[in-house]
Amino acid sequence: MKLSLLIIFTATLFYSCTNNNKKPLSNANELAYNADIINTGALNLGAALTGVIKQGELNAQLKFSNTESKDLEIQEIAINTIDGSHSLPTSAFTPFLLKRGNDTSLTLKFNPYNNYKLYQITGKHGSFKPAYNFSITYKATGSDSTSILSLKATAEKNEYLAYLKKYITPVIGYSFNTTNGFNERQKKYLETLKQIPHPPFAFLSDQEIAVSGFNFRLKNYYQQDTLHAELFIVNHSDFLVKIIPDAFNITASGKSLPGDVKTVSLEKVSGTQQNISMIEKGDRVLIHFKKHIKLNAPGKEHLQLHITKAFMIKGDKALFTEDLELLPASF
Repeated sequence: MKLSLLIIFTATLFYSCTNNNKKPLSNANELAYNADIINTGALNLGAALTGVIKQGELNAQLKFSNTESKDLEIQEIAINTIDGSHSLPTSAFTPFLLKRGNDTSLTLKFNPYNNYKLYQITGKHGSFKPAYNFSITYKATGSDSTSILSLKATAEKNEYLAYLKKYITPVIGYSFNTTNGFNERQKKYLETLKQIPHPPFAFLSDQEIAVSGFNFRLKNYYQQDTLHAELFIVNHSDFLVKIIPDAFNITASGKSLPGDVKTVSLEKVSGTQQNISMIEKGDRVLIHFKKHIKLNAPGKEHLQLHITKAFMIKGDKALFTEDLELLPASF
């Protein structure tokens, strides 16, 4: 009887997701996905998935039914993209026991990494994918083996194309130029500083800088005539560095132009809050940067990250010997 009621309930709940003659969405701020209902095996599953466009979140409504003769332990619920990105719920989820013959419903939120490379460079998760896969990991009580139930949710093609056309704007991300000999020049400069432990260390990768125990990670992008950047800093060293916010800048021509207006703010993620511009050992700091600027060729222009006067050590010495070149990547 419970199984019959479940089928009637899920058929009613998800009718709009399986009807081939769908009407346009009543909520233009959402993107709906169609998901099948799985009524085979020990664990039956019905799902509804909606993309909340402004927040970039996925809202999932899941209905589970245990048709097994044993209790089932639901261990993990995830959403995967076709290219392999694996995302767990951002809302609270605790593994639970689903008694035999019982059913239950859950509402979960996800913030998937739709484009992992974009996220690494810019910090943005990217536009919704045309399809996602639910992945449910479970096992029968007393069993050592786990099972994975997969369920695909797909957006209607025309609605997905309309979403891309209306909401998606070009994004240009930037990475450090790692081929211009910065590491060697920075090491030689550090050797001249008494405040830096010897032998000094300097290494530049696409998004990170490591300098004798100071680690920097940059995420930045250009979108709709505005540059956005976050520089995350961790001090593992025994020396102090002072941040000069006014000296921190990103430019297209090597210097600020008339009309360039930047906003720079500091956030002390951890550590002493008395002087947030002073980075002591163990401190973690975020520099937030925003600047309205019109780039003539955003996908081709190289930028400059101005840091030589932005990070100072004892004796009013600069931590960096030169500013860094940023190379564009289109998404």
